[in-house]
Amino acid sequence: MNFFAEDTNVVLVISNFLAWVIITAIILIYYKKLEDKPRLWKALLIAFIGMFTFNFDLNILQTLISIPILPLGVWLLMIIFRNKEDRWNVYRPFAWLGFFSQFIFILTVLISMPLNNLLYPQDQLSTYISNAEDASLISTHSSGEETSLKTGSLNKVLEKMEQNPIYSHEWYHKMSGNFDNMKVDEKFPYVLIGTDPKWGSGIESVIYLERDGRGLLVTSQKGQHYFRSEESLLEEGSQ
Repeated sequence: MNFFAEDTNVVLVISNFLAWVIITAIILIYYKKLEDKPRLWKALLIAFIGMFTFNFDLNILQTLISIPILPLGVWLLMIIFRNKEDRWNVYRPFAWLGFFSQFIFILTVLISMPLNNLLYPQDQLSTYISNAEDASLISTHSSGEETSLKTGSLNKVLEKMEQNPIYSHEWYHKMSGNFDNMKVDEKFPYVLIGTDPKWGSGIESVIYLERDGRGLLVTSQKGQHYFRSEESLLEEGSQ
């Protein structure tokens, strides 16, 4: 039984779960030390409201990190309890615990990033294509010809593909050389569909196949990667 959707990043889910466990533990430890204890559910609710913040988004190693700047939840609670100073003195620590708990989420995400890169390396094609049994091609450009994939040895060819540099300017100039002839030969006229990424990676990508069948351009939310093999992915006679 698969408990996670295909686009779920398992490492991120686990890190968020760990953050919630740590936050809950901190709140409970503080709660037990109080002499004047509020109702537990109220303390947890106050802490949850304290988590509402105005954030500054920062991109770190292609991962979006939300850094809390303004404690909106705490300010809201201050307004609510403005005429109940005694109760606010009891609930205030829980509100600020909620605000500062956001940094625990940031910490767990930062810790999980090396693990995520270790389990799902971006420079390996197997991260983006772990299963190609149901793979097929669709043409996305008029210059694409009728062709078909190798079926029997497709996975073996994929395993041999290695990452290569992306020469985007060179590719563009070669393609634009045909503009005067009103004919454009797209370098990647096909899209590979029906493949599955590595389980738990949460990666969503579009995979373009090169005209000669030997190159794959993988476009994901974290960038582009070009993989190439000496052997073609296309059936002989269809290239």
